[in-house]
Amino acid sequence: MTSSTPADVPLDAALVARATAEGIDVAATCHAALRRAIDEAAGARLRAETAAAIAEWNDWAGMPG
Repeated sequence: MTSSTPADVPLDAALVARATAEGIDVAATCHAALRRAIDEAAGARLRAETAAAIAEWNDWAGMPG
C-alpha cells in the first residue's frame, strides 16, 4: 500500500540526479530499502528475544550460559 502523502525525507539532490540519470527508479529503490530494513530489524528483534529466552531458560535450569 502506498501513502498518498509521501514522507518528507531529505535526499541529496546530486545523488538523486545521478541515480535518475542512470535510470534508477529512486522511489521504488527507497521503498525496497525500507522494506528490507524493516525485515532486518524484525529479525534482529526476534534473535534478541530468542537469546534472552534461552538465557532465562538456562538460568532457570541451572545451566551455565
